[in-house]
Amino acid sequence: MAEAAQAPERVQCFGRKKTAVAVALVRTGSGQVRINGCPLTTVKPDILRVKVYEPLLLLGKDRCSKVDIRLRVKGGGFTSQVYALRQAIAKGIVSYYQKYIDEASKKEIKDILTAYDRSLIVADPRRCEP
Repeated sequence: MAEAAQAPERVQCFGRKKTAVAVALVRTGSGQVRINGCPLTTVKPDILRVKVYEPLLLLGKDRCSKVDIRLRVKGGGFTSQVYALRQAIAKGIVSYYQKYIDEASKKEIKDILTAYDRSLIVADPRRCEP
């Protein structure tokens, strides 16, 4: 019973773009972000690295420093992977705030992200035709 009370506060979310799928594990922590076990600064190409930073920059240090984000990504090309990563980060933070903080701050975060770019929250349904 005591172990159930010590359950870690964590949320798992995914982001998709074409055939790339990214899974984000967002939990209470100190603000670390790791992609496939590597730090966020190792994302290649360098120009697209800013796209991965976008949800974190929009929400600011005060909101993102409370959570650790672990990401796994596979499939698709590198551009699709980057867009899947940014969507997974955004959806993960929103659902973490909804589950563990409160509904008002979740709505505020979601409004900020949606106003900037709707694809941060809503997946792009387009796929290649066979």
